[in-house]
Amino acid sequence: MKYIVEEIIEWIEGILRFLPGRLGVIVRKIFWQKRFLSCGDVKIGNDCIFVKPGAMRFSGLTMINDKCFFNADGGFITVGNWTAFNRGAHINASCGGKIVIGDHCPIGPGVVMRTSNHRFTNKEVFIQDQGHQSADIVIEDDCWIGANAVILGGVHIGKGAIIGAGAVVTKDIPSMAIAVGVPAKVLKYRGAQSTV
Repeated sequence: MKYIVEEIIEWIEGILRFLPGRLGVIVRKIFWQKRFLSCGDVKIGNDCIFVKPGAMRFSGLTMINDKCFFNADGGFITVGNWTAFNRGAHINASCGGKIVIGDHCPIGPGVVMRTSNHRFTNKEVFIQDQGHQSADIVIEDDCWIGANAVILGGVHIGKGAIIGAGAVVTKDIPSMAIAVGVPAKVLKYRGAQSTV
C-alpha cells in the first residue's frame, strides 16, 4: 500500500510541476505547503523538483523560480524570509549535512549548493564507491549569490556578503565581503576600497 501511495504522489507532483499560469502557482503552493516540514508563503514556478520535502523548512515569503531543484534526502534545508531562488538553482543536501539560508537572500540563476563531496583517497576503489563526505552550508541574512556560483559543503558566508557570478566558494567568506573567482577570494568589502 505504501508504494501505491508514493506512486500516486509522484504522479500528482509530475502533473503539478507543469501546471501553467497563476493557477499553477496557487495549486503548487497549496500542495507543497502540506509536504514541507514547515512553510510560510511560498511561490513555486514551473518544473521544480523537491526530494524529501519533509526535511525542508521555508520561513515567510520564499520565491522559487522555474526549474529549481531541492534535495534533502539524508540532509536538511532551511530557508529564511524574503529569500528568492532564480531559475535553475540546485540546492542539494542529499548525502547529509544542512543548508541554512537566511532572510533577504537573492540566489541567482544556476547557483549550485552541495553539502557533500565524493571521497577519493583510495586509488584502488572507484570514486563513486567511496561514499561521500558532507558538511553544512550556512548563508547568513542579506547575502547575494550571483549567477552560476557554486558553494561547497563546509562553507559559512557571513551577513551581507556578495558572491560574484561564477565563483566557486570553498572556504568561509566574512560578513560584508565581496568574493569572486575560482576559488572565490575576497576582492573588497561593501563600502570599502579594493583590497587587491
